[in-house]
Amino acid sequence: MASSKKWNHFIAFKGALLKRLFGGMLFVVLLTSGLALLHKYKPEYKLDISASLPGYMGAALGLLLVFRNNTAYDKWWEARKEMGALVNTCRNLGITINGILPPENKDKNDIAKLTVGFVYALKEHLRSGVKMKELEGILDPADYAQVEKAAHKPNVIVNLMMNKIEHLYLQKYITDIQQSILIGQINHLIDILGKCERIRNTPIPMAYGFLLKFFIIIYVAVLPLGMFEDLGFYSIPMVIMLYYILMSIVLTAEEIEEPFGKDVNDLPMEQMATNIRNNIEEIVMHH
Repeated sequence: MASSKKWNHFIAFKGALLKRLFGGMLFVVLLTSGLALLHKYKPEYKLDISASLPGYMGAALGLLLVFRNNTAYDKWWEARKEMGALVNTCRNLGITINGILPPENKDKNDIAKLTVGFVYALKEHLRSGVKMKELEGILDPADYAQVEKAAHKPNVIVNLMMNKIEHLYLQKYITDIQQSILIGQINHLIDILGKCERIRNTPIPMAYGFLLKFFIIIYVAVLPLGMFEDLGFYSIPMVIMLYYILMSIVLTAEEIEEPFGKDVNDLPMEQMATNIRNNIEEIVMHH
């Protein structure tokens, strides 16, 4: 079942790549075919170059591709680490409040609900905006009303958690040391929020993308000029295949540098939020 799902994702991704690259591939077909016909039937106009030139250009292009791919993967991997930190922090917070507060304490249950609500709010905050319907069945009605009016909903959820911890301390349900531990865990949630916003709001400079795509076009235009003598018209599919491979790497890098979306290669945010919710509910129910 898992392998079938992965295969379906692979086919969908490759299909999306072909759709996006169709125009460029058509251009490469026309360009290469025109050069091949010119080389065969109009030898007085044919353009021949040394086969070493595409090799030198390929080496430079390879360096650019490695740099582009590494920068995109670094963003994806940093986002993955922050999601792992989010899971651990939420579990630690749930275990802490469950260990120091009695089962019937309302603030304890509200903090647990707000922790889950924070995860769902963060998930959509990093996308197109928080979905209040997701929070409606999670938060206490009074907390939900405050979050609904807020512009930056994850911040308000964390603020509500801080208020409830302060109330617990004033009511002497927790000691100052326990209060400090809980505040430290909530501050870690704020750190994760800020780091995720930085990852989302810091794109790779556009100049790198334009330069790389322009270089690929020049490369596939020059490449067949050194191949016609040896391969003739067979150079056409070779150049098309090479163009597809090079541009696929570029488009894949563009996709994974935005890890919080809903594409095939993005982080499984929905699954992560569901797992955290199940974990917190199980922890708080265990007395």
